[in-house]
Amino acid sequence: MRDLLNFIKSKAMLKALLGVGISWVLILGFTWLGMNLNSRPWSERTVPSVEGLMKDSAIQVLEDIDLQPVHLDSVFNASAIPGAVLEQSPTAGSNVKSGRPVYLTTFRVTPPDEKIGVEEGQDARLAQSLLERKGFKLRVKTEANTELYGKVVRVEHRGISLGPEERLKRGSSITLIIGEVLNKQVRIPWLIGLNLRDATKRLSNSALSVGYVEYGDSLFTRNDTLNALVVSQFPKSSAGFVKAGTAIDLFLEKP
Repeated sequence: MRDLLNFIKSKAMLKALLGVGISWVLILGFTWLGMNLNSRPWSERTVPSVEGLMKDSAIQVLEDIDLQPVHLDSVFNASAIPGAVLEQSPTAGSNVKSGRPVYLTTFRVTPPDEKIGVEEGQDARLAQSLLERKGFKLRVKTEANTELYGKVVRVEHRGISLGPEERLKRGSSITLIIGEVLNKQVRIPWLIGLNLRDATKRLSNSALSVGYVEYGDSLFTRNDTLNALVVSQFPKSSAGFVKAGTAIDLFLEKP
């Protein structure tokens, strides 16, 4: 017991206690310093501009300053450089903490698939507009087809007919084939007294189309317009025959 008391009072014991105390002071000091470093302005990073860079280069630039690149999405543009960065978030110049994700949107390397979406019997003008909006390179041809005059006969890719549910890469070349009545003379139908829908149908059945449509001054409401009837047409039915595909102008008034 006396030896223990002597050891406690000895210089060795004092040195041991001093060493333990210093160790704890260092541990607490470094812990405090680390916590403050993470909350100080000097841990922030200024987001660089990586728009226009290739994806791999943009990732390297961000990682070099301790930011985390995240590829968020890709879009297709035929005139853009595939793989280049289109947008970033946060934007260039933003101040963020180190390790912050930076989301990147790039241009696609390959174009996306698009559904054809056009079928036999569909109005040719609408079909052409739809296919062009989908980004296809379109060639239009006609072939003799009385039943499908002015309508879609078929859509082809490299000589193979395509259904409406089939898909091709945007930018693919396709051919839209439209029905045509070659050099055929057709009789002009009598349209007086018909509403616009019925007049349009009768003209279509005669291989003719609707031209300029004019409504009279007596039509004020939407219902007036919907219920309006043809009171005049040009060319008139009495003119006899015209070439297939001719547009017939209509003038509508209240019944």
